[in-house]
Amino acid sequence: MNNSLRHLSLTARLSMAFSMICCAVFLGIGLLSYHNMQHLLAKQRDQNLTARVERIEIFLHDQESFQILVQHPRLYENMLGKEDNLLILRNQQQTLIEINPLNVHIPAMAESKNMSFVDNQLEFATTRLAYKTVVFNQQYYQLIAGTQLDEAQATLDQYLWKLILYSVLGIIMASLLGRWVGGYLLKSLNQLIAQTYQIQGSQSHQRIEAQSTSVEVEKLRSAMNAMLEKIQINYDQLARFSEDIAHELRTPLNNLIGQTQIMLMQSRSQQELEQLLYSHLEEYERLSKMIDNMLFIARSEHSDYLIEKQNIDLASLILELVHYFEFLAEDKNMAFILALETGVQIYANTDLLKRALSNLMINAIDYGLEDQDIVISTKSTGHHVEIEVLTKNIFIDDKHLNHVFDRFYQIDSSRHHKAKTGGLGLSIVRSIMMLHRAEASAYNSPQGIVFRLKMNSLENFEKL
Repeated sequence: MNNSLRHLSLTARLSMAFSMICCAVFLGIGLLSYHNMQHLLAKQRDQNLTARVERIEIFLHDQESFQILVQHPRLYENMLGKEDNLLILRNQQQTLIEINPLNVHIPAMAESKNMSFVDNQLEFATTRLAYKTVVFNQQYYQLIAGTQLDEAQATLDQYLWKLILYSVLGIIMASLLGRWVGGYLLKSLNQLIAQTYQIQGSQSHQRIEAQSTSVEVEKLRSAMNAMLEKIQINYDQLARFSEDIAHELRTPLNNLIGQTQIMLMQSRSQQELEQLLYSHLEEYERLSKMIDNMLFIARSEHSDYLIEKQNIDLASLILELVHYFEFLAEDKNMAFILALETGVQIYANTDLLKRALSNLMINAIDYGLEDQDIVISTKSTGHHVEIEVLTKNIFIDDKHLNHVFDRFYQIDSSRHHKAKTGGLGLSIVRSIMMLHRAEASAYNSPQGIVFRLKMNSLENFEKL
């Protein structure tokens, strides 16, 4: 049953659900109507019996009428006019009037000064009886009136069949109407599905234009367009990444192939072969580092990638790195200027944080100008700690600032510069910050380009 329902359209399911609801509603209304009809007929029957008994009671109070009624009981039988009606008048000695054409069994009845009702038998009753004990001329008389149940049952059966007929017609009409309404309401959804099918891989910029008056369908359209936009962005990034990595890998491979071909054109000395091997080793190391960086970025993008963290004294860590990179800065007559707050503690992975700061320092040394300083500063701002690396007199166009952390992104057209990080240094910085739930950004200050790391302080991280 469940497998068959899976292949039904939403319109069919809504129609079926609406039909089932209509069946339940009509069934409930029908049962309630039938019960009410049954109650009304029973009430009306008892009222008629009560009226009949009261009429005889009036005769009892008129001596002359009473005598005529006793002497000529057929008069009242003619007055009743129906063979299935019943009337009995009796006292303690005899039965004065007995109109019982169907010979209905009369059960024993106790004296009752109030109107009482009883069926002629407990099971499969055929007659409804009303009785009352009255006093006339200091004698007790029992009045019994009865009517057959077949008449009321026939009326109920006729009413039931009409009720079933009208209910079936109502269910059919409601089902057809529900299917039409469902199709009308889902028309915009079907248009949305049709337009979605029309979107091809070669038309990745195409969007769903179908407008709808339905709020839900309009929200779905907006959500799908937003999803298509994200897919387009990711597709463009993937295409750009594939192009960039192909270019980055092609350069060292071309160097390896070209150098090897030239070397094989004629016999070479051992020294020349050793130089070739050293040159190849440099390219191999570059390729190896690039692959390692790419694997690290790929792993860091998974949400289940966990890192170990500990309390770190930020000033001590930066001083350690500065001492390590000082000799590289001296080759370009550059110096590190530090503006560090003391006592700042952060909760992070030591090795990853060192790697991020090292990439920023290498980037500043590689792209900075000779005889210019590199300023490293830290600042604690409430719940966060900011680390900034300023490269003086180097500025980046605003259109590039939002892309400097993208993989293999090149600000200039030249790709021949062999960066120590394989073209992925700033991307690794951003990935490390993402693992720490921190931010990496870049902006131009009056002195030069600034790369900023904004991390949670130790106190704030413990609260998180």
